[in-house]
Amino acid sequence: MIIDTHCHAGLLKYEPVKSLLYHMDQNGVDRAVLIQYAGNSDNTYLIDCLERHAGRLAAAMIVDPSDDGTAVRRWADAGIRGIRLRVDARSTSTDPLAIWRAAHECGLVVSAPCKPELIVGGAFAEVIEHFPDLSIVLEHLGGVGDKAQPPYDVFVKALELSRFDNLTMKMPGFGEICPVPMPFDPISPLPTMALEAFGADRLMWGSDYPPVSSREGYANSLQIPREYFSDLSETEQSAIFGDTARRVWFDD
Repeated sequence: MIIDTHCHAGLLKYEPVKSLLYHMDQNGVDRAVLIQYAGNSDNTYLIDCLERHAGRLAAAMIVDPSDDGTAVRRWADAGIRGIRLRVDARSTSTDPLAIWRAAHECGLVVSAPCKPELIVGGAFAEVIEHFPDLSIVLEHLGGVGDKAQPPYDVFVKALELSRFDNLTMKMPGFGEICPVPMPFDPISPLPTMALEAFGADRLMWGSDYPPVSSREGYANSLQIPREYFSDLSETEQSAIFGDTARRVWFDD
């Protein structure tokens, strides 16, 4: 099973979900996780997608920073499995950790936009300390990007947080970490570094569709990482491209 853990869909930004489903079908991708796009706390369309494609999609909401946990619980009750929160996010309600607290109480998965500098910062350390069993997925290979240069000191320090069992990491298409256009030659060692830190059972692939279309395209965002990791065991490859995501994002 192949699962894409980082996709966007919408009616006012990006593309309707049918566009994503087309690319999934063309590339043998079985399931996907819809990640709400930044600035949109109306998750109605995500609910509609989940209802129309039951079992094939999961989703992560966004709520207004002023939420005291009420909106988190309402969207969770409607069927949304996760929430998108920056690693340094704080609620503007009376409880700065209200949204994190509600996510923890609802058993949500946190999809966390980040940069290596934020991962190693005190704000994220506070979250891990308060919620050590809250499932947190670091987006976009920790946000390291394509401008990082050896010896990748901050990224290496960020990877040290892999010692916390509740953290996993999304591996994007390599157009996020290599200059485009293709071919990507050489490919930076960043994916291997993440694999060595987290292990295959805590690493998951996510295309970043549709922004990936302006980089290497959907098919290449899957194919190139699969070729890159082709020397791994079948079990490890299955974990990165499906099994880890299935365990974290889906109930079956």
